[in-house]
Amino acid sequence: MKKESLILSVALLCSTGVFAQALPEGMTALLPAGVTANISQNKQVYAQKNMAVAGSPTKGYKAFFSAKDADHGEELWVTDGTPAGTKMVKDINPGLATSDIQWLTRFNDKVVFTANDGENGYEPWISDGTEAGTFMLKDVHELESSNAVGYCQLDETRLIFYAMDFESEMAQEGSKMQYLWITDGTEDGTKLLKEVDCIFPGQEEADNRWGANMRVGRRVFFKAEEADKNGVTHGVELWVTDGTPEGTYLVKDINIEPNLGKNDGVSTLSPALAHMQNFYNEKLFFKAWSMESGNEPWASDGTEEGTYEIFNTNPTVGANGLGNGGGVCMAGEPYNGEIIFRAKTPEIGFELGATNLEKGNMKFFDIFTYEPTNTNNSYPDCGVVFDGLYIFCAATGFDAAVESHHGGELHCYDGKKVWLQYDFAPGTASNWVKEPIVVGGSMYWWNEGNIDGTTATDTKLIRLDKADGVPQIISNIDANGDKVYCLRNLNGDLLFTSAVNNQVYCYHYRQEGYDPNKNPDNMEIEYRTRKEIAESSGIDNITADKRTVVTVSPNPATEYFTVDVDSPVKAVRIYSISGSLAKAVNAPANNTVNVSDVAPGIYMLSIETDEGTCVSKLIVK
Repeated sequence: MKKESLILSVALLCSTGVFAQALPEGMTALLPAGVTANISQNKQVYAQKNMAVAGSPTKGYKAFFSAKDADHGEELWVTDGTPAGTKMVKDINPGLATSDIQWLTRFNDKVVFTANDGENGYEPWISDGTEAGTFMLKDVHELESSNAVGYCQLDETRLIFYAMDFESEMAQEGSKMQYLWITDGTEDGTKLLKEVDCIFPGQEEADNRWGANMRVGRRVFFKAEEADKNGVTHGVELWVTDGTPEGTYLVKDINIEPNLGKNDGVSTLSPALAHMQNFYNEKLFFKAWSMESGNEPWASDGTEEGTYEIFNTNPTVGANGLGNGGGVCMAGEPYNGEIIFRAKTPEIGFELGATNLEKGNMKFFDIFTYEPTNTNNSYPDCGVVFDGLYIFCAATGFDAAVESHHGGELHCYDGKKVWLQYDFAPGTASNWVKEPIVVGGSMYWWNEGNIDGTTATDTKLIRLDKADGVPQIISNIDANGDKVYCLRNLNGDLLFTSAVNNQVYCYHYRQEGYDPNKNPDNMEIEYRTRKEIAESSGIDNITADKRTVVTVSPNPATEYFTVDVDSPVKAVRIYSISGSLAKAVNAPANNTVNVSDVAPGIYMLSIETDEGTCVSKLIVK
């Protein structure tokens, strides 16, 4: 039977023109013959058919995904990155029927997801990777499916999600609402939190990578509107929850445009919320529409007074009296105290924007400067922090006759300037970077464009070992294009899948001279703010009444930095963001510290003087 299946598999590969290539060293196919994964082929981390990595430093890490074989429908599978450790977890919907695993989301060392067991419909489930530890959390809707969505970890022990129960289904005629629920991972601890109509993903743009809700510290910001549609409503606005009913509320009515459909003179419309990003567990960055400004970047600390438009990128007003707005999308991970995103202004078009989220703070970088620059757009995508820089993709033109046009390529940003990382795709062809991720000290992505102008190298897996290095194509799955996507970090190894064969691959690689502190694999969830990290990193005796912050220069530093303070420096301690001591220097000469032996990255400084202990931030390049 196995031999016949193998012959059939080979025949199918040949008949479809798919010919497997030899895998490079370190790359392993994980699924047994006859097993196919079902993982969404998009650029979003909250995909309906997701692959989620969960675990802990003590228990290790595993990746969960859905797959099917000849004897089972689509069920939950798990892998530790080896073929021997890749297996079906549980046949939730027995036999050939499918449990249709959806919205896989990490919950510490477990995953939560929505599945159909054939009896209770689509309900929330949880799994630790074992059959015994995989069970339905709660039959939320006892008569039909609750269709739970929007899973998001709230704090160290709880997770929120949205689901439809009998009351929410019947609360408003013609509207099957999803209320806010909370769970601690047990049936008794899975409870209704708030009767509010949660919207997921709602109006979310397809180019948003991070999701339709966002944890900031130990709270979750989400999109919702009032459950009582007969009363005053404010559209789909920004809400926040700390896991308590009283701590779950509408943050601010951002769009005060009257809802003429309600005809009550009070109800308002939605602000088209999107592109949420966590800013160091301190604030939420997001895009919102208001009557005065149109679509612009906003920030929120969870209070009405602390929710504000950061900057009006296009202050012009249309004939209808409404703000024309600029544009906000492709928000990347925080870097050097900023959120970097794709902004649009009338002067330069769609280019790179950066802000520290303080009101009025904004800077723009015109990457595609060919005139007319306001119609020649670089369309920067969201990037990642690598080698102490923010690295992202942007376009500089597609006219082969113009020397400065290089198509879409990687660019680097250091907080002050932007430059081309490398013209990897010859001429004006594009190395259009999608799903950038840092794993095992290297940066990976897949290419959405054509590296050599043909489809032969379309969607290959590409690796970069150093910010000033040359990217390398490393996948070789199929001669007609590898169709690589869903890149994940499994404790320093790269997991990904291919639409060519719906296989899951693990790639183990460490560059020569690999330093785990330079580009660390951050597998654990961080809830602390920058201040809390500094205070818990051994930086003690912080004085609030004297100099709590000093100036160091140059910053970023490459070989040394000097502390700008009147009194002699007694000692300098350099801590990584994770809290480990990178270097300590007592009584540095001329207040100058050599950092040529410190790995590139972002650090906290504890500087001891006669006036007390001061705190500052340092970037080493």
